[in-house]
Amino acid sequence: MNASSSLWHSVVIPVYNEEGNIRELVDRLVPVLERTGKTFEIVFVDDGSRDGTSSMVRALSTRDARVKLIRFARNYGQEAAVQAGILRASGRWIVQMDGDLQNPPEELGKLLEKRDEGYEIVYGVRVKRKDPLHRVLASRLMMWFMKRVLSIELPEDVTTFRVIEGNTARLIAGLPEKKKFFSALAVWTGARSTSIPVGHAARTRGVTKYGLGRLINHTFDLMVGFSTRPLRIIGGTGAVVAAFGLGFGLFRIAQKLLGADITMGYTSLFSAVVILGGLQLIALSVIGEYIARIFIQIQGRPLYNVAEEIGFAESADSQGAAGPGPADVGAESGRPSGDVARALKSQGTDG
Repeated sequence: MNASSSLWHSVVIPVYNEEGNIRELVDRLVPVLERTGKTFEIVFVDDGSRDGTSSMVRALSTRDARVKLIRFARNYGQEAAVQAGILRASGRWIVQMDGDLQNPPEELGKLLEKRDEGYEIVYGVRVKRKDPLHRVLASRLMMWFMKRVLSIELPEDVTTFRVIEGNTARLIAGLPEKKKFFSALAVWTGARSTSIPVGHAARTRGVTKYGLGRLINHTFDLMVGFSTRPLRIIGGTGAVVAAFGLGFGLFRIAQKLLGADITMGYTSLFSAVVILGGLQLIALSVIGEYIARIFIQIQGRPLYNVAEEIGFAESADSQGAAGPGPADVGAESGRPSGDVARALKSQGTDG
């Protein structure tokens, strides 16, 4: 726990073109946090919105200094936004939630009550999920594939509505790898975790940014980042195909030696070439994903560029916030500092 911070809760909310939801979200979230009797901040991370999202957050920050803003220079993705918010937040506990109101703020109390039982991470499991059927089915298929085929350890229901002990969250956000899958890394930390059913609301304003393409990208990030089994599957498949080809060839030779009349057809030859060519392209694609991750990692570029921060200077001066300063979020974004760097060093990791 980050004892040097006077803030108890930091709510990190990545947003992208959520102008229509921001005000209602704050109006509903603030009373929930006030009922806890603990100090808090609400950190919005605007991931390059093209509407009035940033203007809305600025107006709310003027009205309530506990509302803060990190604005990216352009869109860098939800994972980068979450990382920036966590590294800049100074609360002892980090609350992560979406800005589309599908995570009802009133349900946060359930997570906080469960946390008080001694857990370091509490996930909200969506009850009667209000997403399109194809999205739900695709998400469940991805989860089944990751856990059953690739043996990647994940919570039973991955959700971005969660409460995480501050230093654990900052440890994950400060890890040097560029492509993070937060839920899998949370399991990696060994933090004591649990889940609790929470309500889930349908989106009423704006459009979802989580489509099939994004789900596929997340699947590749998770697969490549946490398992080498795809490479073994490729090798095993190649061995099976080669053995089948060798066996079929020997069978045909035996037939010919025994005097059988063998008619060679172009159809079977064409099919074999197409199938083997497809398998080779798939194998090259998977291997390419691993190589691409290595390339991205060694480039050493910051994950994001912060164009503007609102509401942090005063809190950092008056409360001695333990999170990284503005320079860490911008030019050195994605690199651990402070408690995070010391934690990494103690594990023999060069941050």
